Amino acid sequence: MNERPERRSELVRPAGAVLAVVAALAGVLVGVTLVLAPATSVPPGAAAADRPATATSGAPPAALLIPGLGLTADHLVDLGHVGGGRREQPGTALGVGWFPDGPAPGGPGVAVLSGHSGFGYANGAFARLDTLKVGALIAVRDETGRETRFTVRRTAVFPANTPDSTLVAPEGTGPELRLITSDGTFDNAGLGNARVAVYAVPAS
Repeated sequence: MNERPERRSELVRPAGAVLAVVAALAGVLVGVTLVLAPATSVPPGAAAADRPATATSGAPPAALLIPGLGLTADHLVDLGHVGGGRREQPGTALGVGWFPDGPAPGGPGVAVLSGHSGFGYANGAFARLDTLKVGALIAVRDETGRETRFTVRRTAVFPANTPDSTLVAPEGTGPELRLITSDGTFDNAGLGNARVAVYAVPAS
């Protein structure tokens, strides 16, 4: 009669030991999970200002400034294609456009801005593009107000019938800015004019 309580206590002891072992193993597994979990450099709720800066915001360009030409184009238009392999051109003499099928200025690749050298009986925004000297400053301001600066590496003049693909061909692997005069899509009188391309790279 007195042996039964002793047997029950003996049965309880192993059960408690098993629970202790299970709890210890759970703690180990939690510790391993914390160690193996990937670290996040930026908390999910961090503000944009706390995030690492990138080489370029990728925002569309909004203004072009060329101090050497006294040129400020404070409204850039998006340009597309008009068929037959030709690209659209600004519809006014002083208009300057950007081809959004390429990168934004400062991004990898060749960013292309286009303007007229002449439009009807008026000089265009890029009338004196061929006078830019090596080292001249070009600044592009994007829609966020960020300004990216470039310096002229060289200027080239091409025959009037030279396609855009030649004027905008990349010359390196990094960011480039190319300013080109229009091919006369909206200015038939300008079709006989030579085309100018300015090759610029990010200012150091």
